Amino acid sequence: MKSFYTLFFTVFIGVHFFSGKIYSQTTFFSPEEVKYHQENLKTITERASLCLKETYAEHLEFYGKYKVSKFYGDRHKRYGTSQGRAQDMLAAGIPRNIVKEILPQQEGISCIGLTKKCLGEGFEAAGAQETWHKIDSYLDTHGNLGTDLITMLQLLGWRIYYWNPDPSKNIKWDIEDRKLVPLADGKVWMPVWGGHEQRYQMVMKKNIYFNMKVDDKISLVDFKTEIPSFFKENGFFVGTAHAGYHVFSGTKGKVIEGHSSRPITSVQNLEFSDFNPIAPGGGPKWTRTEKYRSGVVALPVIEDNSEEALNTK
Repeated sequence: MKSFYTLFFTVFIGVHFFSGKIYSQTTFFSPEEVKYHQENLKTITERASLCLKETYAEHLEFYGKYKVSKFYGDRHKRYGTSQGRAQDMLAAGIPRNIVKEILPQQEGISCIGLTKKCLGEGFEAAGAQETWHKIDSYLDTHGNLGTDLITMLQLLGWRIYYWNPDPSKNIKWDIEDRKLVPLADGKVWMPVWGGHEQRYQMVMKKNIYFNMKVDDKISLVDFKTEIPSFFKENGFFVGTAHAGYHVFSGTKGKVIEGHSSRPITSVQNLEFSDFNPIAPGGGPKWTRTEKYRSGVVALPVIEDNSEEALNTK
């Protein structure tokens, strides 16, 4: 018997499904918005890329000065208030007068929060604040899902690539995921699980990953630890792992990712690495229980309108 998702996406091929609603390109963004976005995509992605680099540099500089993170995890149970953050910094031996100096400078961060911060700067640089407000407002009211963000970028003309460095290990990875995070009582699925084999089969047969239409299911598949050159040449990307459980963004094949629940004294609240999911030290970064080994990534399609390029067309 076919699964619900198989039947659903067979019926609704040609439209986009996210957060319980269905949109065609023209019902979420106007044709004018799409056209303006595509005409200004180079500006958007260049600014977003610069934002990632600047934010990571700011993070390292701040940590080097105070031995505490400027960007604290906004889902950490104690960090919703300045009092909670102060308690952890005092417990780490940071003097009270320095804690008072630190607190007003800190900002909450998460994986999707860092991506939104830099994409927002990109849209603003291109004068597309209204389009970004539409995206950001939707995300804020529907759970800030990375899968929704990627689908909205696709509606604006970005391409979705399925990534999986070694499909032959899908079943092995699925077994390991379940050992690392066993099924909780009353649950049928754990969000941290990759569902690698099931989702791989759906991509290969139906061009569907979770609830997203995949544009390319070949270029970032079975690359082991040798990342394709086209990916390393791309100026900006937005990715998700494990059906949006983790969101990451980056530039030129480098991942710069934020984390939402790590200690305020950790330098790893923001991390920088090569996009190389199963290579030692590669990203998106793993934790003891979260091993990100497949997902999707959205890449912008930027038309080269330089005189040299136009003359060769």
